[in-house]
Amino acid sequence: MKLFRFAVLALLVLGCSAAFAQNYSFGFQSYDGSIQYCDYETLTVSAPYAAGTHVLTSCGLPLNGVMVGLKTTIPLATGQPVTGVVYALADSVFDAQYIGVSGLQADWVTKLVPKANHNPKFGWSFYFTFGGGSDYLGNWGYLTPLGAKSTTNKTSYGAALAKAAEHKK
Repeated sequence: MKLFRFAVLALLVLGCSAAFAQNYSFGFQSYDGSIQYCDYETLTVSAPYAAGTHVLTSCGLPLNGVMVGLKTTIPLATGQPVTGVVYALADSVFDAQYIGVSGLQADWVTKLVPKANHNPKFGWSFYFTFGGGSDYLGNWGYLTPLGAKSTTNKTSYGAALAKAAEHKK
């Protein structure tokens, strides 16, 4: 009987915790506001965890990236474009682009407040590395509501991917 009560209690706790997860979807706008990129993110957040998809099929690519990470804080003193409370996520965007193992790792940083909500601060950035222990700031900008119309067929990480490929040679 005790085992049955424990099982029921465990299912109740799991069911309630899943009910508190929130879903978010944001587009990416460039740091100067001139480009609305064609890729976007969809996240399910159950603090302190987050997981989701970096949607690339909207740009004509065959695969999407997978994102998974944790809530953390980036201090203002670091001088990074996105600071404060953020979700830091591992992102398989480069492997999705190459449809295989690229050797590049992307670390995505995102807030959960879009620019449209009168948030004047940058809402996303990413860092990439291809070994050797050095990370490079790839790009950053504003989060936008998912309905924002893309002004280009460029991905938010496209220019950084070209730089990474050149550096890797």
